Amino acid sequence: MNDLLKHRCELFVRNRDIMKENFRWENSMMFPLCASIYTERGLEMHADKIKLSKEIIKTNTGIFSSFKGIPFMAVVTLLSLEDYPERKFSDVLKIHDILRNEFHSSSYLPLSAFIISYISETDDYGRIAKKSKGIYNKMKNEHPFLTSSEDCSYAVLTALSNLNENEAIEEMEKCYHILKSKFFSSNAVQSLSHILALDERNAVDKCNITIDIFDKLKERNCKFGTGIELSVLGLLAITTEDIDTTINEIVEVNEYLSSIKGFGTFGIGKTQRIMYSAILVSQEYQKQFSKHAMNIAAVNSITNLIIAQQAAMTAVIASSAAASSANSN
Repeated sequence: MNDLLKHRCELFVRNRDIMKENFRWENSMMFPLCASIYTERGLEMHADKIKLSKEIIKTNTGIFSSFKGIPFMAVVTLLSLEDYPERKFSDVLKIHDILRNEFHSSSYLPLSAFIISYISETDDYGRIAKKSKGIYNKMKNEHPFLTSSEDCSYAVLTALSNLNENEAIEEMEKCYHILKSKFFSSNAVQSLSHILALDERNAVDKCNITIDIFDKLKERNCKFGTGIELSVLGLLAITTEDIDTTINEIVEVNEYLSSIKGFGTFGIGKTQRIMYSAILVSQEYQKQFSKHAMNIAAVNSITNLIIAQQAAMTAVIASSAAASSANSN
């Protein structure tokens, strides 16, 4: 493992431990996700800032607020990175209200509101919300039984890209039909296709890269989960330049994490561990991609990459929630 990746892994574990030590009563399956948010920025978690952000959200929302649903600690963690968290959360609440005019209440809407606040201008919030609803309706027309509350997040994130509604749906459907014969879960394939739609390459190429990564990981006894976590492979397909190097690095990170308490069989489990291994590797690729981008086309690509990263976060939240539910049964 190279030094940069090793440092990222060590920081990730350190951040997970900080979450574990300071937030014992929260859902522990969310700790690695929260840790990865700070790790992506190369920062060690600041427990006091996270506690402050948690209090800001609790003070400004009702007891049954969707902000206190499944992604609660992820939203808290994002808010803790802000220099002026109260001001930021006020903005997020305004965006959430705008989204609520278009969507039913969902635990995934708060995360969507957060991402809009990062990428969109204030006077564009309404347009993004309406475009999101248009995309969501088209998703539901294509897949009425698959499209659910988590897909409102994918619709919002897609609306932030430079794709128009019809282009987005057309690209999603191309990817969906290529991938559905490979993977069992139609819901997972739909979520994966949402992320791949953000990549500018043709559907066949990016789907083949995704399948190649999956198959080669399986050959290395590092089989990627085929549930909702499958979406993370889409992020890798967008960012990787060398598939074999990517596979080697994921295997190395997985081996490292498997030796750490809490990441083994009696911790988050193999499927989640491999998913986070892929996330850590993709973070390093995103960093390099952004560093070398200097033109307008590249800026558009970076914007889509950031959106894809947040879409992958939605998938991780859903995957962690499912794993948590399975562990409690």
